[in-house]
Amino acid sequence: MLARYAAQQNAAASPREVELRAFRYVNGLLSSAADVAGRVKALHKTHLLWSLLIADLALPGNMLPADLKGRLVSLGLWAQREAMARMEDAAPLAPLIELHRDMIAGLEAQSQSPAPSAPRAAFAAGSA
Repeated sequence: MLARYAAQQNAAASPREVELRAFRYVNGLLSSAADVAGRVKALHKTHLLWSLLIADLALPGNMLPADLKGRLVSLGLWAQREAMARMEDAAPLAPLIELHRDMIAGLEAQSQSPAPSAPRAAFAAGSA
């Protein structure tokens, strides 16, 4: 039942809203990761989120400017490397959390303008 509700909510949301939810969800997991299992789940979701975003940025229909796409891909690749490295040690997750806070702030700042019409990758917070 919860999965159906989440699917309906995502279907009605703009791509920007879905991205905001995804970053907030992942940051919640990262912030509350109190044990190894929670940490691994949070880092896995972080890696998955960035995989989806990078794949979306590579789509021919993605209308973002090339320089912005390049910077976002670069951030995504860093976040993926960081997530993998943090699975192997106990170093703080703060750098990933801060990156996601910056992404949230940027997406919120854009929420005043219309969303682009290009297809965007959706990250279902409750999946995987």
